Amino acid sequence: MIGDAQADSAIIDAIRTRRIELGDAAPRFALVLCECDDVDSIRKTLSRIPDEVGHWLEEVLIMLGDEATEITEAAPELRAESGLDLRFHRPLRSTGPGALRKAAFEYALGKRFDQLVVMRGDTTHPPEKLPELIHLALDEPARFVIASRAMSTAGRENTRLRSFVPNRILGMRLQDYRASFRLYPCEALARIPFQLDSDDDRFDVEIVLQLRALGIPIHEAGLLAPDASRVERGFDAGACATAIEYRLHQLHFTRNGRYLVDRDIHYTLKRSKTGSHVQIVAAIEPGSRVLDLGCSNGLLARPLLEKDVRVTGVDAGPGERLSKELAEYLQHDLERPLDLPLERDFDYVVCADVIEHLKNRAQLLRGARRYLKPEGVLLISTPNIALWFYRLSLLVGRFEYGPRGVLDETHVHLYTSSTFRREVEKAGFTILRQRATSLPFEVVFESTGRSRLVRAIESAYHGLARLWPSMFAYQLILEAQITTLDEEPSADGGGVSGDDDPAPASR
Repeated sequence: MIGDAQADSAIIDAIRTRRIELGDAAPRFALVLCECDDVDSIRKTLSRIPDEVGHWLEEVLIMLGDEATEITEAAPELRAESGLDLRFHRPLRSTGPGALRKAAFEYALGKRFDQLVVMRGDTTHPPEKLPELIHLALDEPARFVIASRAMSTAGRENTRLRSFVPNRILGMRLQDYRASFRLYPCEALARIPFQLDSDDDRFDVEIVLQLRALGIPIHEAGLLAPDASRVERGFDAGACATAIEYRLHQLHFTRNGRYLVDRDIHYTLKRSKTGSHVQIVAAIEPGSRVLDLGCSNGLLARPLLEKDVRVTGVDAGPGERLSKELAEYLQHDLERPLDLPLERDFDYVVCADVIEHLKNRAQLLRGARRYLKPEGVLLISTPNIALWFYRLSLLVGRFEYGPRGVLDETHVHLYTSSTFRREVEKAGFTILRQRATSLPFEVVFESTGRSRLVRAIESAYHGLARLWPSMFAYQLILEAQITTLDEEPSADGGGVSGDDDPAPASR
Protein backbone atom coordinates (compact mmCIF):
# COMPACT_ATOMS: atom_id res chain seq x y z
CA MET A 1 0.00 0.00 0.00
CA ILE A 2 1.08 3.58 -0.52
CA GLY A 3 2.28 5.63 2.41
CA ASP A 4 4.99 3.30 3.74
CA ALA A 5 7.67 6.02 3.69
CA GLN A 6 7.89 9.05 5.94
CA ALA A 7 7.56 12.57 4.52
CA ASP A 8 7.88 15.97 6.12
CA SER A 9 4.87 16.17 8.45
CA ALA A 10 4.65 19.97 8.27
CA ILE A 11 4.42 19.85 4.47
CA ILE A 12 1.85 17.05 4.65
CA ASP A 13 -0.26 19.10 7.06
CA ALA A 14 0.05 22.17 4.82
CA ILE A 15 -1.14 20.45 1.65
CA ARG A 16 -3.92 18.66 3.57
CA THR A 17 -5.18 22.02 4.85
CA ARG A 18 -4.87 23.54 1.39
CA ARG A 19 -6.92 20.75 -0.13
CA ILE A 20 -9.73 21.41 2.31
CA GLU A 21 -9.59 25.15 1.55
CA LEU A 22 -9.65 24.68 -2.22
CA GLY A 23 -12.30 21.98 -2.34
CA ASP A 24 -13.50 21.43 -5.92
CA ALA A 25 -11.19 24.21 -7.12
CA ALA A 26 -8.07 22.18 -6.25
CA PRO A 27 -5.69 21.75 -9.23
CA ARG A 28 -5.57 18.36 -10.94
CA PHE A 29 -2.21 16.60 -10.58
CA ALA A 30 -0.79 13.66 -12.51
CA LEU A 31 2.47 11.77 -11.92
CA VAL A 32 4.60 10.36 -14.74
CA LEU A 33 7.17 7.62 -14.11
CA CYS A 34 9.85 7.32 -16.80
CA GLU A 35 12.86 5.00 -17.06
CA CYS A 36 10.88 2.15 -15.49
CA ASP A 37 13.31 -0.76 -15.72
CA ASP A 38 11.44 -3.59 -14.01
CA VAL A 39 8.44 -4.47 -11.88
CA ASP A 40 10.37 -4.44 -8.60
CA SER A 41 11.61 -0.88 -9.17
CA ILE A 42 8.12 0.35 -9.99
CA ARG A 43 6.69 -1.44 -6.95
CA LYS A 44 9.27 0.15 -4.65
CA THR A 45 8.68 3.59 -6.13
CA LEU A 46 4.89 3.33 -5.74
CA SER A 47 5.19 2.03 -2.16
CA ARG A 48 7.19 5.11 -1.16
CA ILE A 49 4.55 7.62 -2.27
CA PRO A 50 3.14 9.24 0.91
CA ASP A 51 -0.50 8.46 1.50
CA GLU A 52 -1.54 12.12 1.44
CA VAL A 53 -0.04 12.53 -2.04
CA GLY A 54 -2.22 9.70 -3.32
CA HIS A 55 -5.27 11.89 -2.69
CA TRP A 56 -3.85 14.59 -4.99
CA LEU A 57 -2.84 12.30 -7.87
CA GLU A 58 -5.67 11.64 -10.31
CA GLU A 59 -3.49 9.30 -12.35
CA VAL A 60 -0.03 7.78 -12.38
CA LEU A 61 1.22 7.28 -15.93
CA ILE A 62 3.96 4.67 -16.29
CA MET A 63 5.95 5.15 -19.49
CA LEU A 64 7.23 1.87 -20.89
CA GLY A 65 10.41 1.14 -22.81
CA ASP A 66 11.09 -1.61 -25.34
CA GLU A 67 11.20 -4.46 -22.81
CA ALA A 68 7.85 -3.93 -21.11
CA THR A 69 6.12 -7.31 -21.27
CA GLU A 70 6.85 -8.17 -17.63
CA ILE A 71 5.52 -4.77 -16.46
CA THR A 72 2.26 -4.93 -18.43
CA GLU A 73 1.59 -8.46 -17.14
CA ALA A 74 2.02 -7.19 -13.57
CA ALA A 75 -0.30 -4.19 -14.10
CA PRO A 76 -3.34 -5.57 -12.21
CA GLU A 77 -1.18 -6.53 -9.26
CA LEU A 78 0.52 -3.11 -9.16
CA ARG A 79 -2.86 -1.33 -9.23
CA ALA A 80 -4.18 -3.43 -6.37
CA GLU A 81 -1.06 -2.94 -4.23
CA SER A 82 -0.77 0.81 -4.76
CA GLY A 83 -4.41 1.82 -4.65
CA LEU A 84 -3.62 4.36 -7.39
CA ASP A 85 -5.14 4.82 -10.82
CA LEU A 86 -2.22 3.45 -12.86
CA ARG A 87 -2.01 3.87 -16.63
CA PHE A 88 0.64 2.31 -18.88
CA HIS A 89 1.82 3.81 -22.15
CA ARG A 90 4.51 3.09 -24.71
CA PRO A 91 5.37 5.62 -27.49
CA LEU A 92 4.77 4.42 -31.03
CA ARG A 93 8.39 4.52 -32.19
CA SER A 94 11.28 5.93 -30.17
CA THR A 95 11.56 5.15 -26.47
CA GLY A 96 14.36 7.61 -25.76
CA PRO A 97 14.10 9.84 -22.65
CA GLY A 98 12.76 12.75 -24.68
CA ALA A 99 10.28 10.62 -26.62
CA LEU A 100 8.83 9.22 -23.38
CA ARG A 101 8.29 12.70 -21.98
CA LYS A 102 6.74 14.03 -25.20
CA ALA A 103 4.18 11.24 -25.16
CA ALA A 104 3.47 11.90 -21.47
CA PHE A 105 2.96 15.62 -22.14
CA GLU A 106 0.53 14.93 -24.97
CA TYR A 107 -1.44 12.60 -22.71
CA ALA A 108 -1.54 15.12 -19.84
CA LEU A 109 -2.72 17.93 -22.12
CA GLY A 110 -5.41 15.69 -23.58
CA LYS A 111 -6.67 14.90 -20.08
CA ARG A 112 -6.53 18.60 -19.12
CA PHE A 113 -4.42 18.15 -16.01
CA ASP A 114 -3.21 21.32 -14.31
CA GLN A 115 0.14 20.12 -12.95
CA LEU A 116 2.39 17.30 -14.10
CA VAL A 117 5.19 15.74 -12.02
CA VAL A 118 7.80 13.79 -13.97
CA MET A 119 10.28 11.50 -12.20
CA ARG A 120 12.25 8.35 -12.80
CA GLY A 121 10.60 5.08 -11.84
CA ASP A 122 13.86 3.19 -11.17
CA THR A 123 14.10 4.33 -7.49
CA THR A 124 16.61 7.08 -8.39
CA HIS A 125 14.17 9.84 -7.43
CA PRO A 126 12.56 9.88 -3.95
CA PRO A 127 8.72 9.89 -3.99
CA GLU A 128 8.91 11.19 -0.41
CA LYS A 129 9.60 14.61 -1.92
CA LEU A 130 6.32 14.70 -3.87
CA PRO A 131 4.51 16.61 -1.08
CA GLU A 132 7.06 19.41 -1.36
CA LEU A 133 6.54 19.66 -5.12
CA ILE A 134 2.77 19.77 -4.61
CA HIS A 135 3.23 22.47 -1.99
CA LEU A 136 5.35 24.51 -4.43
CA ALA A 137 2.70 24.14 -7.13
CA LEU A 138 -0.05 25.30 -4.78
CA ASP A 139 2.07 28.27 -3.71
CA GLU A 140 2.74 29.44 -7.30
CA PRO A 141 0.84 27.42 -9.96
CA ALA A 142 2.57 29.01 -12.96
CA ARG A 143 6.05 28.03 -11.77
CA PHE A 144 8.24 25.34 -13.37
CA VAL A 145 10.21 23.49 -10.69
CA ILE A 146 13.42 21.49 -11.10
CA ALA A 147 14.20 19.20 -8.15
CA SER A 148 17.99 19.07 -8.07
CA ARG A 149 20.48 17.65 -5.60
CA ALA A 150 21.43 19.35 -2.35
CA MET A 151 25.14 19.19 -3.07
CA SER A 152 28.05 18.78 -0.73
CA THR A 153 30.61 21.57 -1.06
CA ALA A 154 32.72 19.55 -3.52
CA GLY A 155 29.69 18.46 -5.51
CA ARG A 156 28.34 22.00 -5.63
CA GLU A 157 31.63 23.35 -6.98
CA ASN A 158 31.73 20.64 -9.65
CA THR A 159 28.14 21.34 -10.69
CA ARG A 160 28.84 25.05 -10.82
CA LEU A 161 31.69 24.30 -13.18
CA ARG A 162 29.39 22.25 -15.45
CA SER A 163 26.69 24.92 -15.49
CA PHE A 164 29.00 27.96 -15.53
CA VAL A 165 29.20 28.37 -19.31
CA PRO A 166 25.46 27.78 -20.04
CA ASN A 167 24.59 30.17 -17.21
CA ARG A 168 26.89 32.85 -18.63
CA ILE A 169 25.45 32.42 -22.12
CA LEU A 170 21.85 32.51 -20.94
CA GLY A 171 22.03 34.82 -17.95
CA MET A 172 20.61 32.10 -15.69
CA ARG A 173 21.69 30.61 -12.37
CA LEU A 174 20.74 26.96 -12.61
CA GLN A 175 22.76 24.33 -10.84
CA ASP A 176 21.75 21.41 -13.05
CA TYR A 177 20.17 21.75 -16.49
CA ARG A 178 19.71 17.98 -16.77
CA ALA A 179 17.94 17.17 -13.50
CA SER A 180 14.89 15.15 -14.59
CA PHE A 181 12.73 15.24 -11.43
CA ARG A 182 10.41 18.10 -12.38
CA LEU A 183 7.06 19.79 -11.90
CA TYR A 184 5.47 21.29 -15.03
CA PRO A 185 2.47 23.64 -15.21
CA CYS A 186 0.41 22.13 -18.03
CA GLU A 187 -0.74 25.53 -19.24
CA ALA A 188 2.88 26.31 -20.09
CA LEU A 189 3.38 22.95 -21.84
CA ALA A 190 0.44 23.76 -24.11
CA ARG A 191 2.26 26.86 -25.35
CA ILE A 192 5.63 25.38 -26.32
CA PRO A 193 6.42 23.15 -29.34
CA PHE A 194 7.95 20.33 -27.28
CA GLN A 195 7.40 17.85 -30.12
CA LEU A 196 10.30 19.58 -31.92
CA ASP A 197 12.68 18.72 -29.09
CA SER A 198 15.17 15.85 -29.21
CA ASP A 199 14.15 12.29 -28.36
CA ASP A 200 17.34 11.74 -26.36
CA ASP A 201 18.60 13.31 -23.12
CA ARG A 202 19.04 16.73 -24.74
CA PHE A 203 15.29 17.08 -24.23
CA ASP A 204 15.69 18.14 -20.58
CA VAL A 205 17.93 21.08 -21.54
CA GLU A 206 15.86 22.13 -24.55
CA ILE A 207 12.59 22.31 -22.63
CA VAL A 208 14.20 24.47 -19.94
CA LEU A 209 15.08 27.00 -22.63
CA GLN A 210 11.62 26.81 -24.21
CA LEU A 211 10.03 27.65 -20.86
CA ARG A 212 12.57 30.43 -20.39
CA ALA A 213 11.62 31.81 -23.82
CA LEU A 214 7.98 31.71 -22.75
CA GLY A 215 8.79 33.72 -19.63
CA ILE A 216 7.74 31.00 -17.16
CA PRO A 217 9.30 31.40 -13.66
CA ILE A 218 11.92 28.69 -13.15
CA HIS A 219 12.61 27.54 -9.59
CA GLU A 220 15.36 25.10 -8.69
CA ALA A 221 14.72 23.32 -5.39
CA GLY A 222 17.46 21.26 -3.74
CA LEU A 223 15.13 18.44 -2.78
CA LEU A 224 17.35 15.46 -3.55
CA ALA A 225 19.94 14.05 -1.17
CA PRO A 226 23.64 14.62 -2.00
CA ASP A 227 25.16 11.75 -3.91
CA ALA A 228 28.59 12.44 -5.35
CA SER A 229 28.56 9.22 -7.36
CA ARG A 230 25.64 10.50 -9.42
CA VAL A 231 27.09 13.95 -10.13
CA GLU A 232 28.43 14.11 -13.66
CA ARG A 233 31.77 15.83 -13.86
CA GLY A 234 33.45 18.00 -16.44
CA PHE A 235 32.29 20.30 -19.19
CA ASP A 236 28.68 19.85 -20.39
CA ALA A 237 29.17 20.32 -24.12
CA GLY A 238 25.54 19.43 -24.92
CA ALA A 239 24.07 22.08 -22.61
CA CYS A 240 26.50 24.68 -23.96
CA ALA A 241 25.62 23.84 -27.57
CA THR A 242 21.90 24.12 -26.80
CA ALA A 243 22.44 27.46 -25.03
CA ILE A 244 24.35 28.83 -28.03
CA GLU A 245 21.63 27.54 -30.38
CA TYR A 246 19.00 29.41 -28.35
CA ARG A 247 20.99 32.66 -28.26
CA LEU A 248 21.62 32.58 -32.03
CA HIS A 249 17.88 32.15 -32.55
CA GLN A 250 17.13 34.97 -30.14
CA LEU A 251 19.56 37.27 -31.97
CA HIS A 252 17.88 36.30 -35.30
CA PHE A 253 21.09 34.87 -36.76
CA THR A 254 19.18 31.59 -37.08
CA ARG A 255 15.49 30.76 -36.90
CA ASN A 256 14.65 27.70 -34.83
CA GLY A 257 11.01 26.61 -34.60
CA ARG A 258 11.74 24.96 -31.26
CA TYR A 259 11.88 28.39 -29.60
CA LEU A 260 8.90 29.96 -31.34
CA VAL A 261 6.68 29.79 -28.27
CA ASP A 262 3.16 31.12 -27.74
CA ARG A 263 3.39 34.05 -25.32
CA ASP A 264 -0.41 34.47 -25.17
CA ILE A 265 -0.29 38.31 -25.12
CA HIS A 266 2.15 38.82 -27.96
CA TYR A 267 2.80 42.51 -27.56
CA THR A 268 3.99 44.57 -24.62
CA LEU A 269 4.78 48.26 -24.29
CA LYS A 270 8.25 48.99 -25.68
CA ARG A 271 9.91 51.88 -23.84
CA SER A 272 12.73 52.44 -26.30
CA LYS A 273 12.78 56.03 -27.62
CA THR A 274 13.43 54.66 -31.11
CA GLY A 275 10.46 52.26 -31.05
CA SER A 276 6.94 52.82 -32.40
CA HIS A 277 5.16 53.08 -29.04
CA VAL A 278 7.23 55.95 -27.67
CA GLN A 279 7.25 57.78 -31.02
CA ILE A 280 3.46 57.55 -31.31
CA VAL A 281 2.99 58.79 -27.76
CA ALA A 282 5.43 61.66 -28.42
CA ALA A 283 3.47 62.73 -31.52
CA ILE A 284 0.23 63.21 -29.54
CA GLU A 285 -0.38 66.64 -28.02
CA PRO A 286 -1.27 66.88 -24.31
CA GLY A 287 -4.97 67.20 -23.50
CA SER A 288 -6.07 65.49 -26.73
CA ARG A 289 -8.72 62.87 -27.36
CA VAL A 290 -7.52 59.64 -28.95
CA LEU A 291 -9.39 56.77 -30.58
CA ASP A 292 -7.11 53.70 -30.41
CA LEU A 293 -8.27 51.14 -32.99
CA GLY A 294 -6.90 47.71 -32.17
CA CYS A 295 -5.86 48.79 -28.69
CA SER A 296 -5.15 45.24 -27.41
CA ASN A 297 -5.22 45.54 -23.62
CA GLY A 298 -4.62 49.30 -23.71
CA LEU A 299 -0.84 49.45 -23.96
CA LEU A 300 -0.69 53.14 -24.87
CA ALA A 301 -3.26 54.37 -22.35
CA ARG A 302 -0.90 54.66 -19.39
CA PRO A 303 1.83 56.81 -21.00
CA LEU A 304 -0.86 58.93 -22.66
CA LEU A 305 -2.69 59.50 -19.39
CA GLU A 306 0.50 61.11 -18.10
CA LYS A 307 -0.07 63.72 -20.85
CA ASP A 308 -3.70 64.20 -19.80
CA VAL A 309 -4.89 62.42 -22.96
CA ARG A 310 -8.26 60.67 -22.93
CA VAL A 311 -8.09 57.32 -24.77
CA THR A 312 -11.05 55.38 -26.13
CA GLY A 313 -10.01 51.84 -27.03
CA VAL A 314 -11.58 49.56 -29.63
CA ASP A 315 -10.74 45.89 -30.17
CA ALA A 316 -12.37 42.51 -30.77
CA GLY A 317 -11.64 41.05 -27.34
CA PRO A 318 -14.05 41.00 -24.37
CA GLY A 319 -11.90 43.47 -22.45
CA GLU A 320 -11.03 41.21 -19.52
CA ARG A 321 -7.43 42.39 -19.03
CA LEU A 322 -7.69 46.04 -19.98
CA SER A 323 -5.48 48.82 -18.69
CA LYS A 324 -7.37 50.81 -16.09
CA GLU A 325 -6.07 53.99 -17.74
CA LEU A 326 -8.44 53.54 -20.71
CA ALA A 327 -11.25 56.07 -20.44
CA GLU A 328 -13.62 53.94 -22.51
CA TYR A 329 -13.56 50.57 -24.27
CA LEU A 330 -15.75 49.35 -27.13
CA GLN A 331 -15.74 45.73 -28.25
CA HIS A 332 -15.84 45.60 -32.03
CA ASP A 333 -14.43 43.27 -34.70
CA LEU A 334 -12.28 45.49 -36.89
CA GLU A 335 -12.96 43.26 -39.91
CA ARG A 336 -16.55 44.56 -39.81
CA PRO A 337 -17.59 48.08 -40.91
CA LEU A 338 -16.53 50.64 -38.33
CA ASP A 339 -19.95 51.69 -37.05
CA LEU A 340 -19.21 52.97 -33.54
CA PRO A 341 -21.48 55.02 -31.23
CA LEU A 342 -19.02 57.92 -31.36
CA GLU A 343 -18.90 61.41 -32.86
CA ARG A 344 -16.33 63.25 -34.98
CA ASP A 345 -14.51 64.68 -31.96
CA PHE A 346 -11.16 62.87 -31.82
CA ASP A 347 -7.90 64.73 -32.32
CA TYR A 348 -6.07 61.49 -33.19
CA VAL A 349 -6.97 58.04 -34.46
CA VAL A 350 -4.21 55.52 -33.69
CA CYS A 351 -3.80 52.26 -35.63
CA ALA A 352 -0.62 50.83 -34.11
CA ASP A 353 0.39 47.57 -35.82
CA VAL A 354 -3.18 46.73 -36.80
CA ILE A 355 -3.74 46.81 -40.55
CA GLU A 356 -1.31 43.96 -41.24
CA HIS A 357 -3.69 41.69 -39.28
CA LEU A 358 -6.80 42.61 -41.32
CA LYS A 359 -8.29 41.52 -44.62
CA ASN A 360 -10.57 44.58 -44.80
CA ARG A 361 -7.84 47.17 -44.37
CA ALA A 362 -9.31 49.84 -46.67
CA GLN A 363 -12.66 49.54 -44.91
CA LEU A 364 -11.06 50.25 -41.54
CA LEU A 365 -9.10 53.27 -42.76
CA ARG A 366 -12.08 54.78 -44.54
CA GLY A 367 -14.22 54.19 -41.47
CA ALA A 368 -11.64 55.89 -39.24
CA ARG A 369 -12.20 59.17 -41.11
CA ARG A 370 -15.67 59.45 -39.57
CA TYR A 371 -14.30 60.01 -36.07
CA LEU A 372 -11.43 62.42 -36.78
CA LYS A 373 -11.83 66.17 -36.50
CA PRO A 374 -11.18 67.96 -39.84
CA GLU A 375 -7.68 68.88 -38.64
CA GLY A 376 -7.21 65.59 -36.77
CA VAL A 377 -4.32 63.23 -37.41
CA LEU A 378 -4.16 59.54 -38.21
CA LEU A 379 -1.15 57.85 -36.57
CA ILE A 380 -0.60 54.47 -38.14
CA SER A 381 2.29 52.00 -37.96
CA THR A 382 3.14 48.69 -39.57
CA PRO A 383 6.23 46.43 -39.88
CA ASN A 384 8.54 46.81 -42.86
CA ILE A 385 8.85 43.54 -44.77
CA ALA A 386 11.64 45.06 -46.92
CA LEU A 387 13.95 45.24 -43.88
CA TRP A 388 17.49 44.12 -44.80
CA PHE A 389 17.23 41.05 -42.59
CA TYR A 390 14.26 39.64 -44.49
CA ARG A 391 15.86 40.43 -47.82
CA LEU A 392 18.87 38.34 -46.78
CA SER A 393 16.59 35.63 -45.37
CA LEU A 394 14.84 35.27 -48.71
CA LEU A 395 18.19 35.18 -50.45
CA VAL A 396 19.13 32.05 -48.48
CA GLY A 397 15.64 30.54 -48.81
CA ARG A 398 14.29 31.29 -45.32
CA PHE A 399 10.88 32.85 -44.63
CA GLU A 400 9.76 31.71 -41.18
CA TYR A 401 6.57 32.90 -39.52
CA GLY A 402 6.53 33.06 -35.73
CA PRO A 403 4.48 34.23 -32.74
CA ARG A 404 5.46 37.90 -33.06
CA GLY A 405 7.57 40.37 -35.04
CA VAL A 406 7.38 41.28 -38.72
CA LEU A 407 6.50 37.69 -39.64
CA ASP A 408 3.88 37.26 -36.94
CA GLU A 409 1.83 34.21 -37.94
CA THR A 410 -1.38 36.27 -37.59
CA HIS A 411 -0.31 38.80 -40.27
CA VAL A 412 -2.35 38.56 -43.47
CA HIS A 413 -0.69 41.38 -45.44
CA LEU A 414 2.85 42.75 -45.36
CA TYR A 415 4.02 46.20 -46.48
CA THR A 416 7.04 47.95 -47.88
CA SER A 417 7.45 51.70 -47.42
CA SER A 418 5.84 52.52 -50.77
CA THR A 419 2.90 50.10 -50.49
CA PHE A 420 2.18 51.31 -46.94
CA ARG A 421 2.00 54.94 -48.08
CA ARG A 422 -0.19 53.96 -51.01
CA GLU A 423 -2.62 52.07 -48.75
CA VAL A 424 -3.11 55.12 -46.55
CA GLU A 425 -3.43 57.57 -49.45
CA LYS A 426 -6.01 55.37 -51.23
CA ALA A 427 -8.19 55.58 -48.12
CA GLY A 428 -8.48 59.38 -48.44
CA PHE A 429 -5.55 60.70 -46.41
CA THR A 430 -2.68 63.05 -47.11
CA ILE A 431 0.61 61.97 -45.55
CA LEU A 432 2.23 64.66 -43.46
CA ARG A 433 5.23 62.82 -42.09
CA GLN A 434 6.91 59.43 -42.09
CA ARG A 435 8.89 58.12 -39.12
CA ALA A 436 11.12 55.05 -38.86
CA THR A 437 11.86 52.80 -35.91
CA SER A 438 14.97 50.96 -34.89
CA LEU A 439 15.16 47.21 -34.47
CA PRO A 440 13.71 46.22 -31.06
CA PHE A 441 17.07 45.67 -29.40
CA GLU A 442 15.51 45.69 -25.93
CA VAL A 443 13.58 42.56 -26.98
CA VAL A 444 16.49 40.97 -28.84
CA PHE A 445 18.83 41.38 -25.86
CA GLU A 446 16.03 40.97 -23.27
CA SER A 447 17.02 44.35 -21.90
CA THR A 448 14.95 46.61 -19.67
CA GLY A 449 16.01 49.57 -21.81
CA ARG A 450 18.40 50.88 -19.14
CA SER A 451 21.55 49.33 -20.63
CA ARG A 452 23.87 52.00 -22.03
CA LEU A 453 25.21 49.56 -24.60
CA VAL A 454 21.74 48.68 -25.87
CA ARG A 455 20.74 52.35 -26.00
CA ALA A 456 23.90 53.18 -27.97
CA ILE A 457 23.25 50.39 -30.47
CA GLU A 458 19.61 51.49 -30.85
CA SER A 459 20.58 55.09 -31.41
CA ALA A 460 23.17 54.25 -34.06
CA TYR A 461 20.81 51.91 -35.86
CA HIS A 462 17.99 54.47 -35.70
CA GLY A 463 20.22 56.88 -37.61
CA LEU A 464 20.49 54.31 -40.41
CA ALA A 465 16.72 53.72 -40.34
CA ARG A 466 15.97 57.42 -40.75
CA LEU A 467 18.57 57.75 -43.52
CA TRP A 468 17.28 54.75 -45.51
CA PRO A 469 13.92 53.67 -44.05
CA SER A 470 12.94 51.24 -46.80
CA MET A 471 16.07 49.19 -46.03
CA PHE A 472 16.68 49.64 -42.30
CA ALA A 473 13.39 50.64 -40.63
CA TYR A 474 11.90 47.86 -38.54
CA GLN A 475 8.52 49.62 -38.51
CA LEU A 476 7.14 52.59 -40.41
CA ILE A 477 4.92 55.24 -38.80
CA LEU A 478 2.81 57.64 -40.84
CA GLU A 479 1.10 60.83 -39.73
CA ALA A 480 -1.75 61.73 -42.07
CA GLN A 481 -4.75 64.06 -42.33
CA ILE A 482 -8.09 63.53 -44.02
CA THR A 483 -8.27 64.49 -47.67
CA THR A 484 -11.98 63.77 -47.99
CA LEU A 485 -14.52 64.24 -45.19
CA ASP A 486 -17.48 61.90 -44.90
CA GLU A 487 -20.14 64.64 -44.93
CA GLU A 488 -23.29 64.94 -46.97
CA PRO A 489 -23.13 67.66 -49.66
CA SER A 490 -25.08 70.80 -48.76
CA ALA A 491 -27.81 72.20 -51.02
CA ASP A 492 -26.82 75.79 -50.19
CA GLY A 493 -23.12 75.33 -50.76
CA GLY A 494 -22.24 75.51 -47.07
CA GLY A 495 -21.23 71.87 -46.66
CA VAL A 496 -18.03 70.09 -47.49
CA SER A 497 -17.93 67.62 -50.34
CA GLY A 498 -17.94 63.99 -49.31
CA ASP A 499 -17.06 60.73 -51.01
CA ASP A 500 -20.00 60.75 -53.37
CA ASP A 501 -19.86 62.74 -56.58
CA PRO A 502 -21.57 66.13 -56.17
CA ALA A 503 -24.99 66.59 -57.76
CA PRO A 504 -24.79 68.03 -61.26
CA ALA A 505 -25.33 71.79 -61.50
CA SER A 506 -28.74 72.88 -62.75
CA ARG A 507 -28.91 74.47 -66.17
